[in-house]
Amino acid sequence: MWKAYAFVMVAIILFSGNFIAGKVATEEIAPFTLAWFRTLIALLVLLVFARQEFKYARPLMLKNWKALYGMALTGVVLFPALVYTSLNYTTTINASIVEALTPSVAMVLSFLFLRERFSGLQVVGVIVSFSGVLYIITQGSLEVLLELGFNIGDLIMLTAVISWAFYSLLVNNHGSRFPMYGSLLFMLAMGNGTLLVLAAILEWIPDGFAIDWSAKVAGSVLYTGVFPAVIALLAWNQAVAMIGPSKASVFLNLIPVVTAIMALVFLGEAMTSAQFLGGALVLGGVYMTTRNKRQKKGEKANP
Repeated sequence: MWKAYAFVMVAIILFSGNFIAGKVATEEIAPFTLAWFRTLIALLVLLVFARQEFKYARPLMLKNWKALYGMALTGVVLFPALVYTSLNYTTTINASIVEALTPSVAMVLSFLFLRERFSGLQVVGVIVSFSGVLYIITQGSLEVLLELGFNIGDLIMLTAVISWAFYSLLVNNHGSRFPMYGSLLFMLAMGNGTLLVLAAILEWIPDGFAIDWSAKVAGSVLYTGVFPAVIALLAWNQAVAMIGPSKASVFLNLIPVVTAIMALVFLGEAMTSAQFLGGALVLGGVYMTTRNKRQKKGEKANP
């Protein structure tokens, strides 16, 4: 059993490191370009594991390419590009805390689009977690709230969370029809092509393609493509297979904590009182939204 928790902690650490590496890389690389590099590296790495599975399932995936492209657009293209865009304007700690809001956002979208019903505790949890994010982006200031003087980076990160929540809904509806690694390879290929077009239009044509490839920047880019996009995913899937998605998903709440420690060590970012209190509200609210659902559905949750 300890191996399962070792796998899940490796995944959490590597997922958290994405914020640190992304913050470093975005100092030199535009966000859509960084997302393109990330998917290109992940695509090349995954070719080693998924070629046969992809070849076997290719007819099925081509027939259902629209569903897969929807997942690629929301999870492979928009989510990382928006995360990296947000890191140009906000701290890694803020970004990781806002990302912890994902289960609550997914619940709201499930209610709006799937008419899924939820308990009173879960509704309270959504309100509490959104209140925590609002407290963070206003820095606990009523004046900022009244003047709508929000940090644009936090709002962009919130948009990234919404994109990932849509991705999660699509996975719940369509993901079980496709082999995991073959479909991921297919989505990475489509996502990389889309990012190539978007990066060219939004960043390369207006600003050129000049990048100062220092060792720090190159290492950060390599990290984003190999560790969170591939190795963390493999470790996470292994943990889910061993202990189930319900137990594993609890550990996702550690991402803001691990990110805060990494940000202090590697970037010199110290957690403020607003981040601490807002983060506590977010994690408490997320716990309420997921606890009741886990009790009702047990191990049926999608990993």
